[in-house]
Amino acid sequence: MAGSYYRGDGLGYNVSLLLQTNGDYSAEWHGCLGKYGEAAGKWSLAGNRIVLTPSKEEGMMKGHLRSLVVLRFHGDWILVPTDRRESEVYDKWGVSRYSCFQKAERTK
Repeated sequence: MAGSYYRGDGLGYNVSLLLQTNGDYSAEWHGCLGKYGEAAGKWSLAGNRIVLTPSKEEGMMKGHLRSLVVLRFHGDWILVPTDRRESEVYDKWGVSRYSCFQKAERTK
């Protein structure tokens, strides 16, 4: 589960998420105007969900990531945000780099 994940549209919404094996996480939101925000804290797995507990949130990352559903897709993990508005994107479009977090090395 630990690793680097990415979700974005390649323009104004590009979020990189790093889940470390020691339970720490960090996330940054970048867009065409630079860095919009960052977050860091602890992550844990509860059933099929990753729960993010921030100790630091700045800018657009304030309140942005709290919980992600963990699913398998073509042998890799994908992480789907549980916020209703965010999960509706996944429900409508399925697996895409914009609808869910995928391993960062798979998106290049």
